[in-house]
Amino acid sequence: MRFVSLVSKTAPLDNVHCRKAVLYAADTAALQLTRGGPTAGSRHGNMLPPTIPGSDDYDPFGLTDGEPQRELARKELRACGKPAGFTTRLAVRNTSDREIQSATALQSALKAVGITVEIDQYDATRFVEDTSSPGTVKKKGYGLIMLGWGADYPTGSGFLRPLADGRLITASGNTNYSQVDDPGINDLFDRATAETDAAEAARIHRRINHAVTDGAYYLPITADKVLNYRSPRLTNVYVHDAYGMVDFQALGTGDGASG
Repeated sequence: MRFVSLVSKTAPLDNVHCRKAVLYAADTAALQLTRGGPTAGSRHGNMLPPTIPGSDDYDPFGLTDGEPQRELARKELRACGKPAGFTTRLAVRNTSDREIQSATALQSALKAVGITVEIDQYDATRFVEDTSSPGTVKKKGYGLIMLGWGADYPTGSGFLRPLADGRLITASGNTNYSQVDDPGINDLFDRATAETDAAEAARIHRRINHAVTDGAYYLPITADKVLNYRSPRLTNVYVHDAYGMVDFQALGTGDGASG
């Protein structure tokens, strides 16, 4: 997933209505184009990728429609006490042209409802270290962070827990970039972990995903798609479930006669 983290401890994004204003104001079609268009990634309305058990088409903010919903954004701004808008800072790596273009597209869309985004093109050698430190994020006043994320294991827990379990927030090396700390969500993670039935665990992770989505903690940009060509001489080719990619160590070569 490619997404923007909305840091819930950075004012005024510590107010859910201000976070919702960002989601409603975003031009997701423009953001998708910065990632390479529909062939490179699909618009997605929530934070659980289509390949993970428990994923569905939940889209309470209409993100898959591709159009900014400015009147709804202005309504949320009034609800969070910022009817004229507000200013926030966005951190993005300075080595990724696509991410810089995404940051610029988001900046333009939010400006239309009065939200000013100051883009900080961050030194890539320090980006991960600093954005994974809540103290540094607070010191620099980051309300938005441009990121990408993939699961180490193809489960709801493998993808969502590092992003949304409040008990995993650490002073350094933090991956809960939005600093989500909701007791209800934390409890659901425990229930999913204790569940021995895979189908029921997937249902619980769906509930977690809906709760994280409803909280407007993250703005999904795209669920990435990758097309891999392989030579007909390549043998023993399969996609590893855990990594969503070809298991390179298993590859061999042949004469290509069997295709």
